[in-house]
Amino acid sequence: MTSARERLRRSVGGFVASAGAGFARPATRMLLLSDGREYTSEQQLAPIWRHRNRLRRDLCLAIDWRSLDGQDDAGWHGLSGYDVIGLKLSFRRSASEAMDIVRRVRETLGQGSATRLVYFDGDDDSAVLWPELVELTDLYVKKHLFTDPADYRRAFIGKSNLTDHAARVAGRSFADDIIPIGQPEPVLTPAKLYLGWNIALDDKIARRPTIAPTTPRSIDICGRVHVSPDSWLGDLRAPAIAALESLAGRWRVAVPRARVSQAAYDAELRAARICVSPFGYGELCWRDFEAIQAGCLLVKPDVGHIRTAPDLFEAGVTYAPVRWDYADLEGVCARYLSDEGARIAIVEEGQRRLRESLGPGWFVERMRVLLAALEKAADEIAKE
Repeated sequence: MTSARERLRRSVGGFVASAGAGFARPATRMLLLSDGREYTSEQQLAPIWRHRNRLRRDLCLAIDWRSLDGQDDAGWHGLSGYDVIGLKLSFRRSASEAMDIVRRVRETLGQGSATRLVYFDGDDDSAVLWPELVELTDLYVKKHLFTDPADYRRAFIGKSNLTDHAARVAGRSFADDIIPIGQPEPVLTPAKLYLGWNIALDDKIARRPTIAPTTPRSIDICGRVHVSPDSWLGDLRAPAIAALESLAGRWRVAVPRARVSQAAYDAELRAARICVSPFGYGELCWRDFEAIQAGCLLVKPDVGHIRTAPDLFEAGVTYAPVRWDYADLEGVCARYLSDEGARIAIVEEGQRRLRESLGPGWFVERMRVLLAALEKAADEIAKE
């Protein structure tokens, strides 16, 4: 019988089966096991489903999904029939509950099992909520990672570096928050942290049309940045609101407060030359990619402290960064509002990269590299 490790090796060996000829070797079987409790987190799995036929054709990777909730004993024992288990949990679970689930998966597979365990962290931020969980996995996949690994040895006020920033600049307390301290323990094996793909590949972005940046525009700068002042996001965005409102006398600026329909929001983006996109619960949000697709120049706080893929955040190439306090917002906007050619060039490069990443070839290659990383992990286990 072919071992799980050998099947995994073959899946990244470069063989491409033709659609009509069937598979000349056993398919690698991957089970996605998730609780389905957070929509935005579950979207991390969306491109796997969207490109599953190409993954099967090009990598001989067969994908199944099973709900974690309601798993019976037979379901748990069935895990051993897979070569790769991809696990996803809601951040609302307690640390003890999350660890119990991961330990049960490991115990079910048994000591020395060749089945690889991948954890898909679909949280918006770059921090690791349960550092001890990393040690029980073969790869811990995030949407973006801190550029400096030392940041995974820090403890944050609140869940992430962004809540920590809000606490330090605005005095926000997170003592009563659902997660008062993020990364309570350092990540002992940061090498297991693996850069997967970001929300550019979510279904919402994949379905949207792309609008040329050369279309007529009636708004110079838009910034839909208002949130409840009771939220810590209000602390994070207050400088953005003040900076945007101060520009209204110089340019056509839209800083609306009222919520609108998706259609009205899309029309607003299509009418704007620049979109200012502040941080949300994480560094990236759908608006970043919606703005690029709508033909806007994306202006947002500098994200040089993270790595992400697809990388649509190359300063001066695919977006225009500003300081986290927005002190330089006027100067950045002035530069591109006075040079339409430069604005258009940045938008077009962002659109090109986004279009490429939404194609099946980009994602198949991303999964091939991920499987290769798992093969390496399997080899290291086999040598022990």
